[in-house]
Amino acid sequence: MPSKLIIPPRHLMTKTNDEDPVFFHYYPLARIVYRKRLKNTLSLIPSEKQFGNLLEIGYGSGIFLPTLAELADSVTALDIHPETAAVGTLLDHYNLRDRVRLVSGDIMKMPFSDNSFDACVIVSTLENIENSAQAVSEIARVVKPAGDIIISFPVENFITDLLFRIAGEDPRKIHPSNHRYILEYLRKNFTVTRIIHFPSFMPVNLSLYISLHCRNDVLKTKS
Repeated sequence: MPSKLIIPPRHLMTKTNDEDPVFFHYYPLARIVYRKRLKNTLSLIPSEKQFGNLLEIGYGSGIFLPTLAELADSVTALDIHPETAAVGTLLDHYNLRDRVRLVSGDIMKMPFSDNSFDACVIVSTLENIENSAQAVSEIARVVKPAGDIIISFPVENFITDLLFRIAGEDPRKIHPSNHRYILEYLRKNFTVTRIIHFPSFMPVNLSLYISLHCRNDVLKTKS
């Protein structure tokens, strides 16, 4: 398992929609925050496991795929955007065509059978969905019992609201689900085993970003 995050060269990256923040991973200062969210997510993936089949939901530009491909025999990457050909250039660079499958689909009704995946990774996706409760239920369906689920998303507070407004975005429009709402449904559906946030010296509700490791515990009642 790699100890470092793999950040692809910028020229390989494609902005898949107007809200795609992929290039913030390369800008001075902004890249500190954007890369930190990926590092924190990576740190929560169990180091003792090599997964058979891993799912990434909301893969976007594919920036996390070279890293995730080192952790599993095969990776399935789902996103609602249709830019699979553009992201395929990135896969070709890392010779990942035979190990990474790109799928265009909706998290609300994923085109996968029950219990298809050993693990699931989701970065900066659930906050963009108004009904994240249904999305969490779908995640529980496609991940095997006791499977690992690693989810990261921004914290809603006056600091992050200000940052989004400075960037010209309405935070309520682009992020209809806040971190409290998402956490509520994660705890109803999964066993949350670890939570980290940054900056770590701040209280969670005043931080910028939160990451969780969850287990798809079959003993819990799904709601």
